[in-house]
Amino acid sequence: MRLREELSTLREALSDLLFPPRCAFCDDDFKDVSRCSLCEECLGSLRPIESPICERCGMPVPGLTEPSAEYCGRCLSDPPAYTRARYGVQYEGALRDALLRFKFGGHLSVGQALSELLLETFEKHFASSDFDIIVPIPMYDRRLPSRGFNQAVILAEGVESGTGIPLDRFSFRKIKDTPPQVGLTRRERVANLKRSFGVSKPDRIRGRRILLIDDVSTTGSTIEEAARTLLKAGAARVEALVLALRVAGHQEIPQENPSHGVGPARPCPEARA
Repeated sequence: MRLREELSTLREALSDLLFPPRCAFCDDDFKDVSRCSLCEECLGSLRPIESPICERCGMPVPGLTEPSAEYCGRCLSDPPAYTRARYGVQYEGALRDALLRFKFGGHLSVGQALSELLLETFEKHFASSDFDIIVPIPMYDRRLPSRGFNQAVILAEGVESGTGIPLDRFSFRKIKDTPPQVGLTRRERVANLKRSFGVSKPDRIRGRRILLIDDVSTTGSTIEEAARTLLKAGAARVEALVLALRVAGHQEIPQENPSHGVGPARPCPEARA
């Protein structure tokens, strides 16, 4: 056993010598002292969504006491359909660039790194025993061929692999091709998404505790409409996990843009969201 471990260590050292590790976000070479695939600069640029946050919607709310055991004013007056939502990091900097390369450039290796960040967010806020199935936010069927993949599905696959919660890719569908959300107010986003989702296999949804997954959110209107649809189909409970939150003042995701670069694989445990 000891010899096997020593040989494994030697192989890793030779691999690093011949193929120096590259940052999963910026693609630069860096000294990998902790088996981490994010360089120090990109790692330090991640800004987790932390307390004080609303216990229900998960949005940062300055003034709430810590730990976050209070609701924001919006959730007190008009609670969302989902029981709880949590967000990983702010949509900015290296994370934003990596997500754009993944989503619009088709660089799936970056998606693997992002899915592991999302898994770490899950472990921070949830437990596997809380859920029966994972449901990703779907894409409209006619948009899927041009993108080639649904980014929320790939993120959800990482959470499935790390938690053992089964992933349901097919029961929840986008049934209306809605205009882009960019630039819309929260009220306009809600109206834009109204009746845009549907459940094609209600038997797989009925009575289930569902973890809903998406890549980016601005106001929470997408997960709100999705949760409402799933609950109407008989879901027992819906909670949401989103990789990135666009905080007021930061640039939104552009529409389809395949011009972004690539970076390889996985973040390390220190890159906690």
